[in-house]
Amino acid sequence: MGKIIYIRNKCYEKLSLFLLFAGLLTVTSQAQIKDALSRATSSGAANAGSLLKQFAGAIKPTSFLPSWGSGGKTDWLAAAGKVSSAVSMAKSVSGLAGFIKPDMFKQGFSVGSLTQAAGAVKTYADAGNVLKSLEGGLKPEAMLSSWATRRPAWLNALNMLK
Repeated sequence: MGKIIYIRNKCYEKLSLFLLFAGLLTVTSQAQIKDALSRATSSGAANAGSLLKQFAGAIKPTSFLPSWGSGGKTDWLAAAGKVSSAVSMAKSVSGLAGFIKPDMFKQGFSVGSLTQAAGAVKTYADAGNVLKSLEGGLKPEAMLSSWATRRPAWLNALNMLK
């Protein structure tokens, strides 16, 4: 009887050590992932201005109004490069929407509603949702064909903004 209890205790010890080790690995892995994301964001790999520029670059040039080509693009890109807050990001999204031809939007999409939502932004998550709304409001033919393959990574990076 004593031998059975001894074996059972040894099994519990091994199981406890295994669970402790597995828990430490999980905590370490999560910390490493958070650290990597933090470095990527602070190094500019996933910053708001970069994501805005990526999105604007994925829109076909023919989807823009003539004002985009006569100074609008240069001014917008300069402003997007200086985005430093959720509010300025939302302003850039709203501004970009104003340069897109009305017939490039899906039926029922309202630039006015997008602008209103942009004006209520408080966080990067809010601003990201406004940008996602613009992206979702465009007809597929408004985008370059390469957008379909770049979109998932762009969305992941957009969701990482804090």
